[in-house]
Amino acid sequence: MKDQVSRRQFTRIAVGAAILGFNPDARSWVTQASNRAGLFDRLPKLDGVLLLDDQSRRAIATDEGYIFHRVPAAVLRPGSVQDVVAMVHYANQHKLKVAIRGHGHSRYGQTQAEAGVVIDSRSLNAVQVRTPQSADAQSGVLWSAVLDATLPKGLTPRVVPGTCLNMLTVGGTLNAGGIGSLTPHYGALVDNVTDLDVVTGDGRLVTCSPDRESELFDMVLAGQGQCGVIVRAGLPLMPAPTHVLFLELTYTDLDAYLADQLRLAREGRFDGQRGDIRRDGRGPWRFVIAVGKFFTPPNEPSVRALEADLHFASAAPAARMTYQDYLYLLATRGVGGGGAGDAGGGAGRPSPFIWMWIPASATRAYLENILSLSPEAAALPRQGFGCYPLNTRRCTRPLFKLPSEEEAFGIQLFRSVKPGDEAALSAVLASNRDLLAKMTAVGGKRYAPYSMVISPAEWQAHYGSDVWPRLVAAKAKYDPNRVLSPHPAIFREK
Repeated sequence: MKDQVSRRQFTRIAVGAAILGFNPDARSWVTQASNRAGLFDRLPKLDGVLLLDDQSRRAIATDEGYIFHRVPAAVLRPGSVQDVVAMVHYANQHKLKVAIRGHGHSRYGQTQAEAGVVIDSRSLNAVQVRTPQSADAQSGVLWSAVLDATLPKGLTPRVVPGTCLNMLTVGGTLNAGGIGSLTPHYGALVDNVTDLDVVTGDGRLVTCSPDRESELFDMVLAGQGQCGVIVRAGLPLMPAPTHVLFLELTYTDLDAYLADQLRLAREGRFDGQRGDIRRDGRGPWRFVIAVGKFFTPPNEPSVRALEADLHFASAAPAARMTYQDYLYLLATRGVGGGGAGDAGGGAGRPSPFIWMWIPASATRAYLENILSLSPEAAALPRQGFGCYPLNTRRCTRPLFKLPSEEEAFGIQLFRSVKPGDEAALSAVLASNRDLLAKMTAVGGKRYAPYSMVISPAEWQAHYGSDVWPRLVAAKAKYDPNRVLSPHPAIFREK
């Protein structure tokens, strides 16, 4: 049986002694037998459980990148929001680091806390439609569960992730930024939040919004967990479309592909838009635009009119489907428009993915750095890689950094290597660093969850002189002891 500490009972550990608290000097939990002098505080009362056994701690000490493995001292499965408040308080008292983890979709150990406490948010999984305009979702709710709650009522969030609906949690995507196929119209997921409940790094439960505690709101969304733990999010809703006409257009000319991607994004001709660059083995590259147009039968849009004046080489037969089927099609097909999730990885495969935003004016030249790689050096999945346009003005959250140009392209390289092949992993990591350096040189920005491990100085340069001072001040105000999210090591240890 797993070792647990809960409000209802204290389960004994293997030696038969009850857990009382944590010794910050020894970095270990204190038992009744070892605490004869009564020097340590007792654990807070919990509605959930605190897991201390090796199996639970090691199981959560990884993520989808399979590169970093940091074992925490304990895993909290909260039974309530108050459990999160209590554990963050406790961590401040005992110099413990705290990380929040959903399904571990990060790639570089950002949800790990070596010798600290990892909060497994999946037990905070309530979702409720509160009005036809909004829903409440706890941090551990999967986006598929949000859709299960809203679609039967004829409602949908304005933007949902373009991938892995059964793996991505609301809290995880809002910590990162979040992109979907409707982002060209409505911005990132972090641009589509009405309000938040946040447990700050000093252990306060705060409700924030654009009009209330607005600086905390700004510094939590896309904030990588640095200032607070999101425990609830208000999501704006809109009427859900009933049907979608889905088109997949294939190009053989890169310039025509990029020009049509930008044109379609500017015109808003389609409701959903994404893009992939693919090839079969050592064959030529193909450039694919996948678009969706919403409609209500029997008023189906004209395929000929939608395809007019575009310069594609071929088109797959138009597909008609329900809106729900469309969302899940995007989540399982191709790699562009929201993150491929596991498209380039797989269980146990080290997956050093990178994702960046390139100014539109520099995208053509930048892509040559990738298209010139051999299949072996590229280490990409058979689906290729994502490449799609973004209007940067639609994304307004300060920590979701984008190029200064109004138009940019998202480029997603979901690379992976065989387990145990250290030479291949080192080569891909070196290639990633080279590509990211070239990205910076042309004015691009990294997408933080897929940013590699970088120094505090590089984080400062990433956020820039307009945002970095705000983040530093917010960290000092809301997490003065630097308890939260020790990785990705944005701040130097005190």
